[in-house]
Formats: sequence, C-alpha cells, structure tokens
Amino acid sequence: MNRLQLIEKVRDILSKGGFYLSQRQYQPGMLFDIIARKDDKLFVIRATINADSSRINNAKELKVLCDAIDASPLYISLIGGQKRLKQGVVYSRKNIPLMCPDTLEDMILEGVPPCVFSAPGGFYVKMDSDILKKARKEKKISLSKLAEIGGVSRKSIQKYEDGMGAELEVALKLEEFLGEDLILPINPFEKGEPEEECPASLDQYSKLERTIFESLKSLGYKIVPTCKCPFEAITEDDDTVILSGVGPEDNKDLKEKAKIVSNLSDITEKDSAIFLQKRYTHRSIKGIPIIEKDELSKIDDREKVSELLADRK
Repeated sequence: MNRLQLIEKVRDILSKGGFYLSQRQYQPGMLFDIIARKDDKLFVIRATINADSSRINNAKELKVLCDAIDASPLYISLIGGQKRLKQGVVYSRKNIPLMCPDTLEDMILEGVPPCVFSAPGGFYVKMDSDILKKARKEKKISLSKLAEIGGVSRKSIQKYEDGMGAELEVALKLEEFLGEDLILPINPFEKGEPEEECPASLDQYSKLERTIFESLKSLGYKIVPTCKCPFEAITEDDDTVILSGVGPEDNKDLKEKAKIVSNLSDITEKDSAIFLQKRYTHRSIKGIPIIEKDELSKIDDREKVSELLADRK
C-alpha cells in the first residue's frame, strides 16, 4: 500500500461512517490530507506509511490550526519504530494521537474504541480505579496480595487505585483475579492544553498579505498564520473564525483557490473570505466573499466586516 492508497482507505472508512470529507488535494507538503466532520466531531488528518518519516512534521502548526478551528488532530500510519502499528492501540507522535487504519475502522464503523495506548516501556491501559478499589475492599484483599497477583509493587496498586495507567498484562491479571471489568476505553481525541501561542509574525507574508492582515489586526482580529494550507491565515475574534486567503492575480488560480477554501469552509463550518489587490468582476466566487484591499482599508468596525461577509456569501 502506498500513501495515496492509505489516504483513500482512510477516506473510505470515514465516508462509510457518515463523515463529510474535504475534497481530494494530494498537494506535496500540505499540512493535512483530510478534514472530516460528523456532528460535533471535526478531525484534521495526516496520513503517512511510516510514522517516523519526515512527512510527520509541523506538529505545532497542525495543533495551532486545530485549536483555531476547534478540531482534533490525528496521524494515521502503518509503521512506527520499524514495526507495524497494532490494531486497537493508540500511539502518539509529538503529542498527536497516532493509529493504524484498522484501529480507526474499529472506532468509526464498529463502534469499538481502543483500550490500549503505547508509551515508553510497552503497552498500557487505564483502569476504573473506583471499581478496582471497591472490589479489593469488598473481597477483603490486601494491597500486598493484589500486588503479588499482578506481579507489581504494593505502591503500584495504590497508584492504580489513584488512577495511574497500568501495563496491559498486569491489568488482565487483576481483571481475572477480581472477576471485574477494569479496563476502560480510550478517547484519543480528548482535548488537551491548547498549543502555546507565540506572537503572530507577518514576516513570512508578501507585501499584499501583510497589508491585508495588518488591516484586520487594526480592527481587533487575531491573526493565526497557517503553514502549508490552502488559506494564508485564520482571522478570529471572540465570535468569528474566518479562513482567510489572499487571492492570486490569475483568474484560473483564483477560482481554484476559492473552490478549495469553499469546501474547507463548509466542512469546518467557519466563515471564509478571499482578499484581493484590486477589484474583481464578482463579489464572491464559489460562495466565498471577495474583499478588495482598498475596500478593507476603509472599514473601521468589525461589525462592518461581518455584514460584508454575510452580504456576499
């Protein structure tokens, strides 16, 4: 299986699971391969054959993007550390969940969440600490006895009862001895701490792009630069998130850009806009509002930007 086949497999799984998918792009160096939404679930996915290849990079940028649009990042791979990734196990690369497509299929199509996570030293699980503590006390089993059964220290049993993860083999021994279901399913998409924000630098942008984004900043918007995305930045305030692109001069390229941004805007359920150097014949393309640089420079209120976007959708 090559990378494009892997992406298609992931798309097929998500499609069968009722997810609405971003259009196929396959552009070299893109930050993501698929954005997928179903109800309140929004995933931004990067697929690679090897989880340790150079293709899995820009993790910080991916997390910044996901934080801005309230999405969950996910890596899908076949191999990690020169071994095939195991079905039912959640791995991690740069604090982003990583799994094989079979694990994703179990979750999406079978409704079977993973229960095992990989960490230095082996495979681990989370146990229901309340059930563990209650079963031990009801059966009048000492910490020392349970430690002997699990092949661990007395202190480890105490930590399990306080919520610490356990090695898979240990948890299975305790389940069998106590006759209780202790192992809990894992939610790989639990929201962690937002990526630490750095002051947004506009140095990476062209002169036109800097002019556009400086105008938006002056109106009180926060500019989140995006790396290797079809749009140049995310513009946001307390109420609005805008996928913001700066359009090329060539009409053909502009229409293609609008098509891509329109698709991503629909999936993420965020507003979008394309800003241009000079007047265009239409006020929108593919449903994406068009705003000219001079027009933006005359706006002195964010409410007027919102009205302009609503009027031109």
